[in-house]
Amino acid sequence: MGKRRLEDRSTFDKRLRFSVRQTESAYRYRDIVVKKQDSFTYILLSTKSSEDNTLNPEVMKEIQSAMATAASDDSKLVLLSAVGSVFCCGLDFLYFIRRLADDRKKESIKMAETIRTFVNTFIQFRKPIVAAVNGPALGLGAALLPLCDVVWANEKAWFQTPYMFCGQTPDGCSSFTFPRIMGLASVSPPPL
Repeated sequence: MGKRRLEDRSTFDKRLRFSVRQTESAYRYRDIVVKKQDSFTYILLSTKSSEDNTLNPEVMKEIQSAMATAASDDSKLVLLSAVGSVFCCGLDFLYFIRRLADDRKKESIKMAETIRTFVNTFIQFRKPIVAAVNGPALGLGAALLPLCDVVWANEKAWFQTPYMFCGQTPDGCSSFTFPRIMGLASVSPPPL
């Protein structure tokens, strides 16, 4: 019974993703849907190149491009959300691991610069950014939220930053923003 519900949900998510893409006028993006509405720009993560709205360089560049357009047009704010039941599962580690097989040093520098540029897009954006979190936000997906001006989360949203578990350093300025928002005791690792 539980498995059937999961299959039904994924079918629904696929139909929703397809219907959103069909009704939008902007077809120039592969992994996001951008909609201009009234006086704001609506950016929806709807990744085709990765699972569960994970972020790889292509997705990050599309978001940056949409935000650059919104920064220069008559939009008063950007609303960031996602299609489906997952907001954002952070970085697409499989994508990055595959790239490291070629030239580790060169690819590592390239990855770090891509992530830095993506995060700086949020930091330097001059208009309000509103995030509507409709499901899980993990890693960089959660770390970006303090860089937004307003964050709304529905009852299905949850947040996780598994940096220690993955052996990864915190990203998205979260080592600075999380303690300022939640307090140092809330973000410190447990004693060994």
